[in-house]
Amino acid sequence: MPADLRSHAELRIPSDPRRLRLARVTAAALAAELPFTVQDIEDLRVAVDELAAAAIEGCPPDGTLVLTYAVDGECLRVDGRVLGAGTPPELHPVAVDLLGLVADDHELGTDGDDRVFHFTKRAGASPQ
Repeated sequence: MPADLRSHAELRIPSDPRRLRLARVTAAALAAELPFTVQDIEDLRVAVDELAAAAIEGCPPDGTLVLTYAVDGECLRVDGRVLGAGTPPELHPVAVDLLGLVADDHELGTDGDDRVFHFTKRAGASPQ
């Protein structure tokens, strides 16, 4: 994919942990079109799983997790939102450390009454 081509995808899934595999597969499919290594793609899968799981924690399975994936050059950004879910749980310190290893940046918080998260991963970049 040319570096100046931008694309995105949106995925809406139930806030059920059993459906998080769809979020991971979508991230991996988009990353496969970029110059990501196999390890980069696995890092993406881990980041999606950690943040999406935290975002849906304590939510009823009939809620909705909305994920937006945006490709910009050699970077993939994932944004997540659970409508009306309120304040998210605090990430476990091990999850924070893990996300620091696999994502270039990440955040979990609120936007009004919604739980939100985002992270980015650049191809070939080593998170700080």
